[in-house]
Amino acid sequence: MIGNTNLIKDIEEFEHDFSNLMQKLIRNIKRQEKIMARADKIQKQEYDELQNKLRQVEELEEAQKELLESFIKILAYAIDAKSAYTGGHCERVPEIAIPLAQKASDDPKIDFKIRNEEEKREIEIAAWLHDCGKIVTPEYVVDKATKLETIYNRIHEVRTRFEVIHRDLTIEALERKLAGEDPEKVDEWLKKEHQKLQEEYEFVANANVGTEFMTKEDQDRIKEIAKREWIRNFDKTLGLSRAELKRIKKDDNLPAKEYLLADKEEHIVPRVRIKKEIEEFKKYGFKIDIPENLYNYGEIYNLIIPKGTLTPEEYYKIQEHVIMTIKMLEQLSFPEELKNVPLYAGTHHEKLDGTGYPRKLKAKDLPVPARIMAIADIFEALTASDRPYKAPKKVSEAIHILSEMAKAGHIDKDLFKLFLKSGVYLDYAKSNLQPFQLDELDLDYYLNI
Repeated sequence: MIGNTNLIKDIEEFEHDFSNLMQKLIRNIKRQEKIMARADKIQKQEYDELQNKLRQVEELEEAQKELLESFIKILAYAIDAKSAYTGGHCERVPEIAIPLAQKASDDPKIDFKIRNEEEKREIEIAAWLHDCGKIVTPEYVVDKATKLETIYNRIHEVRTRFEVIHRDLTIEALERKLAGEDPEKVDEWLKKEHQKLQEEYEFVANANVGTEFMTKEDQDRIKEIAKREWIRNFDKTLGLSRAELKRIKKDDNLPAKEYLLADKEEHIVPRVRIKKEIEEFKKYGFKIDIPENLYNYGEIYNLIIPKGTLTPEEYYKIQEHVIMTIKMLEQLSFPEELKNVPLYAGTHHEKLDGTGYPRKLKAKDLPVPARIMAIADIFEALTASDRPYKAPKKVSEAIHILSEMAKAGHIDKDLFKLFLKSGVYLDYAKSNLQPFQLDELDLDYYLNI
């Protein structure tokens, strides 16, 4: 009996201890549940915060892209706005380059693929920025429509000298009559001299336009006409800027004999940074000859330009725009996905045979987007109707010029043919050219060159 009582007591104690243990265990479990719940809440908050930060980063990245593209387009618009004549060039070149690049990517015969949106964006940015160096090119050089043009067309100044000589001839005739010469003979002489003067001015004025090639005979005639003399009675150093006064010597001997046209020392604007330019050329690998002078405004020198309106100094100034494009873009820290922008943008004047500029690169150095940029730039320039120095080419004329460049190894022949057969040229022409430029084109002929 006593043994049973002890057993019951032991069982009751065990039950009590077990109950305490279970309650403690339950309390611990509940505590763990609270801890886990709290941890889940913290983790969820951290997860939500992480997602929010991720969205902010994505929004920031997108905003940076938009800011970069806005900056690029603003720069392009600023370049176009510099000139009322070349306005729109930076905007129109992408209209050709981007669709042609896409067509090239889709063509299995061409070893080129646009693998993602970033690569497409890289080409687009390069197309927009290909002429960014023109921001430093003087607009009167870019737009130079006549040989005597600087800030203004100096033919007006030359015409005034002709007027002075015309008047001097009239005065000379009157003086000869007063001296007793036969009035009829004097009048006949004056009529012939005035007629000759009119013809000479017309010749000079036509030469100034620069639309036709100037022969050696034409150049010699300019030099002969230039020998006519007139008398200047006013000091030519009055009313000049400090820069001009550095080039023009003091005028002490008045009245002074002047030639109708002249190349004077004061027409020369020296190049003052030649050593630094040579060092920069070596650094960047540029291979263009640097003219001795910055500008030469000589009247005869300009009027006898054989072809076009640009002197060698001005032509270099035009070429310099792509040099500045490269220097500007290579100094920018483009992200990895845009690292080729300077290459694509800075090679649109290179030729596959190595005769282009500024680095004389050859085919192996020119990737497909760079070759596309060249075709886009040339076609836009040939067909543009806003250039003061030339009439716009019709589609057939522009395509013929491109075909000759393709045959000569200057531009990519396969991309030229793709430009035609894909219809990129026609889509652009319909959107941007004037009706009279949209003439018939023998596609089969050009696709079989």
